[in-house]
Amino acid sequence: MYDHNDKDDSIFEGYSQSILDVVEEKYKTRKNLIHRLVYIGKLRETYGDQNSLADYYEKMVKNLNNNTQSEVLTGILLVFPKHFVHVIETFNDVIRTIMKDIENSSTMDGPVSKAKILVISHDVPHRLYNMWHCKVLDVQAAKIDLYEPTDSNNRLVLDILEQVLNLGNHLAKQPKLNLKNALDSLHEKVPEHLPQQDIVGYLVETNDQCMITPKEYLDQYQTPVDVILDSEMTWPMPIRLFPYN
Repeated sequence: MYDHNDKDDSIFEGYSQSILDVVEEKYKTRKNLIHRLVYIGKLRETYGDQNSLADYYEKMVKNLNNNTQSEVLTGILLVFPKHFVHVIETFNDVIRTIMKDIENSSTMDGPVSKAKILVISHDVPHRLYNMWHCKVLDVQAAKIDLYEPTDSNNRLVLDILEQVLNLGNHLAKQPKLNLKNALDSLHEKVPEHLPQQDIVGYLVETNDQCMITPKEYLDQYQTPVDVILDSEMTWPMPIRLFPYN
């Protein structure tokens, strides 16, 4: 005998997922937006040498990646004798954590005495660096006092950004087994992709609107918005003849 219930069961078999299930699955698989931050800084002379700064950041990145449930932090840290360039790719919470650490470091006895943010690129389509790298550059310290810029500060910042982007593309093309050798031979193979330490030192000491400090970045999130309208500065108070809506 023909049973209508058997037909209905066969039709809806495999279609038991509801709209709620679809929406929940979408939000489960959605990833955090990735942002790229490039900043430069000056090592604190009383903290230690280049290796001390490298060890400090290696521990920090390891802890951040271990405590992160979704996206990890990638990028590269280039350490000169007195200055450094750091590129990080991660999400906003981690960026704020690192900026808070730098701000605390500059006011206390941390490894960084001063820092400037060159750019923050929001919602980048893909990572430039597949992992976090650290390279201590074995070069002589540049004499920053003798450096005289021939280009504008905007141009100098753009040059550094172009160099670190090209450096990321270069490392991305290297086989995994050859990555360490590629990092060790940056000066010999691609010196044009390495920022000049005298320019980095000059920009760290320069106050220009094309760069912001970690404190200025954090203030954008921590300082409440307090807007004073023109009408509040007018006396007597203007009389509105019409309703607001």
